[in-house]
Amino acid sequence: MSSKYRITRDAAYRALLGSDQRHAQNLADDQPGSKQKLFAPTLLVAYEVVCRRKRDFIEEAEAAEQRLGRLVEAFRLTICDERFRSLLVCEGLATIPKLLAERLQCTAFEPGAARHISGSLSKRSAGRQPISGICQDVLDFLQHCPVRVKIFGLLRHVLPTRQLEIARLMVAMERVTFTYAKILVAFTPHALLAPGFHPTMIANVSEDQLSTMTQELGMLCSEFLSTVERRGFVSLELLAAGRYFDQMMDNSRVVRYLAHNFPSQFEEFHELLASASNR
Repeated sequence: MSSKYRITRDAAYRALLGSDQRHAQNLADDQPGSKQKLFAPTLLVAYEVVCRRKRDFIEEAEAAEQRLGRLVEAFRLTICDERFRSLLVCEGLATIPKLLAERLQCTAFEPGAARHISGSLSKRSAGRQPISGICQDVLDFLQHCPVRVKIFGLLRHVLPTRQLEIARLMVAMERVTFTYAKILVAFTPHALLAPGFHPTMIANVSEDQLSTMTQELGMLCSEFLSTVERRGFVSLELLAAGRYFDQMMDNSRVVRYLAHNFPSQFEEFHELLASASNR
């Protein structure tokens, strides 16, 4: 390649960065249709669907946590038996999965505390200026998602903190859609709205409805995001514990010992593993 076409790595990076910023500015511009209102009948139906899907997800996650808790508590009782521990050693089952061992070290099962990623994201965004009203962390978060251009026009109506929360909700719900984004923007607390914007500009509902639904959806979204963060860790723990208990319950000596000495726990293991295999 001729030397006149060569550029340094730093120059190439600056060129790419400038291109990215111009692209982000284009995305953030108001788009046709972004100011069209959601009228009450359509909005209320969509709102109920959104809330129901979040509640269903939370219920499923809580059921998974309860399954894990029952497994841990049942195993805690059996592992206290010295003869049972010796049997596990003899049968090559002494190595308990790390996640399960950590649970057993606690005096009682407690659902895993949510490991919030929002805090780390907000720290990372410190000092990063929005690009034409769009938080850079939102652009990073959505970079691998197919996003309709006018969604960014909607996000300009809320503050960066809310922009990132909306992005997280869309990805977690697997609904990176214009309608869902409009619902989340419409039911944004007033403290998180951009100056000069009011939700009634895009949602044709009464002030009383707007206030009630904003509060309800806000609490549900907060619980949903917390559950999403816990669900991943609980799923990993269930997977690791399930594989270990599968091996344990396939061992005839272990099964006989449990059935004879710990019949209640044996039934618990059998029932929980059977229900997990049917999912």
